[in-house]
Amino acid sequence: MNKQLSSIGVALAAALVFLLTGCQLYFGSSDSSGGGSSGASGSGGSRPGSGGGSAPGFECSSDTQCAAGCFCSKGVCEEGGFCASDKDCGEAFHCDTSRSSCIPDAACSKDDQCAPGSVCDAVTGKGCVATCACASDGDAIKAGFGWCDEARGTCMTGKDPAGACTGAVTCSTASPACPEGQVPLLKDGCFTGACRAITACEAAPACTELQHESDCKTRTADCTTSYTGHNCRGPDCTVTGGDSCPCESKTFESCSSNSGGTLPVLVIPES
Repeated sequence: MNKQLSSIGVALAAALVFLLTGCQLYFGSSDSSGGGSSGASGSGGSRPGSGGGSAPGFECSSDTQCAAGCFCSKGVCEEGGFCASDKDCGEAFHCDTSRSSCIPDAACSKDDQCAPGSVCDAVTGKGCVATCACASDGDAIKAGFGWCDEARGTCMTGKDPAGACTGAVTCSTASPACPEGQVPLLKDGCFTGACRAITACEAAPACTELQHESDCKTRTADCTTSYTGHNCRGPDCTVTGGDSCPCESKTFESCSSNSGGTLPVLVIPES
């Protein structure tokens, strides 16, 4: 009889452990006697902040190290509750749908308080929200975002406040002189005076914005490199130069768009 009762007790205990969910397995009883039921590791434990220590084996450094219904707080797993959407969670909490767990809103007021690859969602109060990692505006646009904050390696929504490499010029501001491998930035149809690396642009800049010979020559499929010839001699010195119009030297003049990969153009200075 005793053996039968013992077997039933073991079965009931196993069923109870199975039914316990979330952080109930971590923290034991909350009664005032301090007895506390055993945690999943077999050691008694109490909720952090209740005066007792945390259950051994339930330390954490991220929410994913805690059971569903829990979140990581100050190095230990805390109970937050289960959810299917934000409305299932209490004030200052939102639903991590990937884990069906209510987690606290992360406190932030600006993006640089968040880890790379995430931004501060101060409007809804969800704190730091993941976007994606990027190295250029092109990366962010491919991922469905507006631009890349290269300093943080983070995809951002909206338009880059610093400007863009492409767009129509609608005002009279002069284009700045950019180093090789860079092009001027445009904002609201005007040059901002700043430059950006071509490799970090949201799209290929217009041929006319390429200020250096080497940059233009990398775009032979759609750009034509034009030169100014010096001390040129020959019967045909007004079209393309070459063997019919040898010159002592030539300098890069400009980069222009073409539709068929035309040959380099030689411009002869007026005598």
